[in-house]
Amino acid sequence: MFLIVSRTGQRQIPDATAETVQDLSRFLNGSSMPGLLIAWRPPETDGDTMAAVGDALSVGRAPTCGWSIADALLSRAHFQVERSATGFVVRDLGSRNGVRVGGTQIDEPVAISDGAVIRAGSHVFVFIADILSLTSRVTSDSDLMAGEFHSPPIVRRLHVAARTGRHVLLEGESGAGKELAATLLHRLLGKLDRTGRLLAHNSACFAGEDDAVGTIFGVVRGAFTGVSERTGAIALANGGTLFLDEVHNLPLRVQRSLLRFIDDQSSMPLGGQVDNGTRFDVRLVLGTNLPVEASCEQGQLAPDLVSRLHRVKIPPLRERRADIPTIFLHVLRTSLDPETFDEVSCKLDAAIAERLCLHDYRLGNVRELQDLASVIGARIAVGEPPSTALSEAIDEALGAVSATGVQPLDPGNGDLYESLYTQHRDEIIAAYHEAHGVVAHLERLLGERGIRCTRRWLTVYLDRWGVRPIRRRK
Repeated sequence: MFLIVSRTGQRQIPDATAETVQDLSRFLNGSSMPGLLIAWRPPETDGDTMAAVGDALSVGRAPTCGWSIADALLSRAHFQVERSATGFVVRDLGSRNGVRVGGTQIDEPVAISDGAVIRAGSHVFVFIADILSLTSRVTSDSDLMAGEFHSPPIVRRLHVAARTGRHVLLEGESGAGKELAATLLHRLLGKLDRTGRLLAHNSACFAGEDDAVGTIFGVVRGAFTGVSERTGAIALANGGTLFLDEVHNLPLRVQRSLLRFIDDQSSMPLGGQVDNGTRFDVRLVLGTNLPVEASCEQGQLAPDLVSRLHRVKIPPLRERRADIPTIFLHVLRTSLDPETFDEVSCKLDAAIAERLCLHDYRLGNVRELQDLASVIGARIAVGEPPSTALSEAIDEALGAVSATGVQPLDPGNGDLYESLYTQHRDEIIAAYHEAHGVVAHLERLLGERGIRCTRRWLTVYLDRWGVRPIRRRK
């Protein structure tokens, strides 16, 4: 359900279609529409899950609020998001329980940017700069991507990719969901009368150029001494889809060998005759976790290969924070037996959801959530109560919360959180010298002064500021 709030009142749109998106664009005279998404709420509650901000949006229990939410822990008028001269700010409207932005309770209006996490009552909200980008119709295919808000736009892009007739390049960080996207793309292609199989290979696992060529294109008998005849992946996937992840790990010569197949569907095995290529009907789906343009400039990706591909970006978790609690529940459900899942899921609350939303996930994205779920299950299996297993596993994975309830600052969480490190720069540098350059001591010293930073990012910023001596590799 979608809620629009304006000076003339409010209206609900149950399912945003192309027509309603155009209507929303007219509502804002063609400009973007900032809004709030509900990333977490008690399971027993329902209602709107997103609301446009406009110039200002008040949130609380009272019917007079722009967004009225039935939450006993919300004040009648709890907080407001409003436009400022430089962007948007969050203002506490005198609530009983306070408002937290980025994990810190606010006393005065705080500037927010795209992806900012706001916790009020038993709800967790995420501010988004343009809510129109998330108004695609929800489909059953979205469940594969495991996210209420950002899945429909991703699925729509995959629908378009399936119908272009072109081979596809999936771009996204490690663990962002490229394999899920490739699986869904194969299913969509199957609906277009492609009946072949999905075959997947990780290009980083090939032993060398000959192994890559032999695996992809095949090997003829007698090509080399001691090498057996082998059918290539392209031939095995005939009529279907071949997914080659981490394609940047293929030598450029092998990448350019894919060009002939892309141009004329012709594949020649290793050791075969030059003019004896065989044609196969295979849709190539290539994946990379590196920035494409930079990789082309640095010689990791062949530009002429990239130019022949339809590109689809799979955004990392930190760009779809409002979906993280839902994805975590999905991962828990698939990782734990039903009884254990029920025991763990009932312990989730707004505080845990807030921490999940605020984490960086730069090292593994969904894989980090999968690891977290497996650790929770393992702790319960060795006798820990579900609540203990959940809280301690999260502390280990995401970092412990201080006695004041403030989570360590993580610059990976976006511009707002990066500015907090910059804000405390002078104090951090002074404390670094006071700690005689020992970062572990510095972390404790700052914590005692209410500045919750992580050791990892302290070293990053101290190096960036030129404070620490340069250590050369031996």
